[in-house]
Amino acid sequence: MLKQKENYKVEVNNVEVEGWDASVSFTSDPIEFEESTSWALSVDGYSGVTAGAPTISILHSNTFNGEYLPYKTSATSIDITTDINRVVFDDSFFARYMKIQYVSGGSTGTFDLILSK
Repeated sequence: MLKQKENYKVEVNNVEVEGWDASVSFTSDPIEFEESTSWALSVDGYSGVTAGAPTISILHSNTFNGEYLPYKTSATSIDITTDINRVVFDDSFFARYMKIQYVSGGSTGTFDLILSK
């Protein structure tokens, strides 16, 4: 039997990225991966996001409070104004912790982030 994926809300300072103000850049709280697993990050509820150049980058570290580095070149500065880029995924994640970095680039509107793993 295959393990079912679970959805997790991405948080910033313990506040869910749900209806997030697209003009506010952030780096998320650490998300723990207890085992290597496939994952997908979805930018949902992309409502009225206009102007600017919003991007998302995946960061990783093996320690909770350690230095977080870019995960892969293909998962860095992803332009989320393009529909196909609003889902980022990989077959596995070998680091222990992930953070999501969002850069507004002057955007407005709201969005949600949902991580499935």
